[in-house]
Amino acid sequence: MYTVGRTADLTGVPRETLRKWEQRYGVVAPARTEGNYRLYDDEAVRRLVVMRDLVDAGWAPREAARRVLEDPAGALTASPADTGSPLTHRDDLVACGRDFDVVRLESTLDKAFAQADLDEVVDEWLMPSLVRLGEAWQRGTVTVAGEHFASAAVLRRLSQAFHELPHPPSEAPRVLVGLARGSRHELGVMAFAMVLRSRGVAVTYLGGDLPVEAWVDTVHELGPDAVVLAVPTVEDLPAVREAVRAISANATVLLGGAHQGRVEGAEALGHQPGAAAVSLAGRLLAAG
Repeated sequence: MYTVGRTADLTGVPRETLRKWEQRYGVVAPARTEGNYRLYDDEAVRRLVVMRDLVDAGWAPREAARRVLEDPAGALTASPADTGSPLTHRDDLVACGRDFDVVRLESTLDKAFAQADLDEVVDEWLMPSLVRLGEAWQRGTVTVAGEHFASAAVLRRLSQAFHELPHPPSEAPRVLVGLARGSRHELGVMAFAMVLRSRGVAVTYLGGDLPVEAWVDTVHELGPDAVVLAVPTVEDLPAVREAVRAISANATVLLGGAHQGRVEGAEALGHQPGAAAVSLAGRLLAAG
C-alpha cells in the first residue's frame, strides 16, 4: 500500500490531480487509514498510470477515466482516435484560425458545448485549446487576424450559452463577475461566469475594462455575496489591486487568472475556471 505522496512519485501525477481523478471520475477508490489518510494498492497505481498516459496522449480526462473503468487492459493500447469525443480535439481552434474556416469553427463549438458538463468543457477543452491557439500565434503559424477570428467566435459562443441558461431563483446568491480597468481578456472570466450561472448562482456579468468607481458603486447598489475579478496578465495587476482595496471592505473578493496569487486581500480561485465556478457555487448555495 502506498501513501498519496508515494503514489504521486510512482505515477508522476500530482497529488491534487490524484484527488480530482478519484472524486470526479472514480478511477480509483483508495483505502483509508484510521487517521483518514489515503492508501493506494498496486492496481490503483496501475490504473492511474494508464489514466495519465491517456491524458498525455490527448484524451479528455472523462473519456480516459471511462476507458480505464470499462477496460483497464485495453486502455493500455488506446489512442485518442479511439474516441469520438470533441473534448479530445484541442487543436481544432488552431486549424480554424489558420484557415479562417467559419463552418468548421461553428461546428466545433457546437459539438463541444453540447456536452452535459459545462465545467468540463471549459477546463478540459476550451482553456487548453485557447492556450494552443495563443502558442500558434506566437510561433507565427496563426496570424493575428486568425487568432482574433477564432477568439471572437469563442466569446460569442460563451455569451450565447450564458444567456440561454435559465434564470436562477430570486433567493439565489448573487455574484458580480468582470475585469478591472484596462483589462479586456474576457474569455476565461466569461467562461467562469457561464459555469457559475449554470450551477444556480445569480451572476451579474460586468464585462471588461470597468473603472474602480463603477465596481464600488455596483457593489453598494447590489450587495453581492461575492465579487470575482480576473488577473489574466501582469499588466492587469495595478488595476486589480486598486479594485480589491476599494471593494474588499464591503464584499468578499475572489480572483482568477494567471496572476491571481500576486494580489493581496482576495482569495485565489485556482487556475481551472470551470472547477472554480463549481466550487464557489457549492459554497454559496450551502451557506444560503
